Amino acid sequence: MLALSEALDLLAVANPRAAALIKLRYFAGLTGREAAEALNISPRKADQVWAYAHTWLLDCINGESR
Repeated sequence: MLALSEALDLLAVANPRAAALIKLRYFAGLTGREAAEALNISPRKADQVWAYAHTWLLDCINGESR
């Protein structure tokens, strides 16, 4: 959990919208559509950002440089 928190902090610097989307979906339990609405982006864009953020976080947690 600590690694995820640290990676999320780094993501927030690199891409604040992606970090916000992760927080809304993972921690607040919103659906993709609800999170997209909260961020004022389309559901399709939210899906793209989610895929990017998910990969970014996995890479960071696995020690791949960012």
